[in-house]
Amino acid sequence: MSNKLQNTKALKELLSGQHKSQTRTSYGYTSTSTEKHNVGDVWTETDPKTGTVWRFEQKDGYRTKTVDNSILDTIRKSLAVPDKCPCCNGNMRDHEKQLHFKMYFMHKKCFSCVLKEEHAIRLQGTEAWEQYSKQRMLANAEAWFTDADKEVALLREAVKLQFAQNADGRMEEWDQSAFLEKFDSDYIKLKEQILNDLKG
Repeated sequence: MSNKLQNTKALKELLSGQHKSQTRTSYGYTSTSTEKHNVGDVWTETDPKTGTVWRFEQKDGYRTKTVDNSILDTIRKSLAVPDKCPCCNGNMRDHEKQLHFKMYFMHKKCFSCVLKEEHAIRLQGTEAWEQYSKQRMLANAEAWFTDADKEVALLREAVKLQFAQNADGRMEEWDQSAFLEKFDSDYIKLKEQILNDLKG
């Protein structure tokens, strides 16, 4: 069949609504909502077949669709800083934005609120300030050791895979049990000593 005839046939099919692009079956969940939504509206729908919860957002002329509570969404929410401080309702994006963000991740409030809180503690006396400082250091140390525990586990696995090369070039497995025992014992002692010093 010539190109002209093919084009004519395709045009006739398009006009009658019978073209393959118009009758093609598509798979996947599509919104069944017939409600009219305004730009910026966000809503969720559950796919009855799979139980997947989809999040829709109405844009200007189209809608976006993402899986609700996806890992990416969870990460985005955990890294999100609000526009207003939850404590004083102050602007979190002013000229001290970097300090506000840093304090928000540590204290869940803006830099100004942390300064006021710490000033009030200092006014209570040296003992109150030292106790507050110790609590902050202990919280930081515990968070650091949570990450360090994972790193230590990875190091242990890496050591198990190591080989020692003989003088003649042959590779033979290295008995690392004594090394790993000392490694574990030294790490545990260091961790306990630091945490006990901060608690005491």
